[in-house]
Amino acid sequence: MADNRTMAQMLQAPIEGYEDVIVVPQVNANNFELKQTLINLVQSNQFTGRQDPHNHLRFFNKVTSTFRHPEVPNTTVKLLLFPFSLEGEALIWLDKEPP
Repeated sequence: MADNRTMAQMLQAPIEGYEDVIVVPQVNANNFELKQTLINLVQSNQFTGRQDPHNHLRFFNKVTSTFRHPEVPNTTVKLLLFPFSLEGEALIWLDKEPP
């Protein structure tokens, strides 16, 4: 039986069966909430895959370091916010990466 897929379809990485790339630990803190203003600030400098990734990460680290919660590690906050810092090709790449 012949494979009737196009070359573009054959070159695409399979995404079925993959889980999320970013696994956020359980947050057991009372009253923990990411404010919309923090999400908006992260989204104000979204990485599309064409800019300098080092500058993007410096900005992301600067923004996320401003948020503190006594019961939630900063790494957990970064894991929660990182997908909001991407758009376009970079977000597609993140969604297709195997865990």
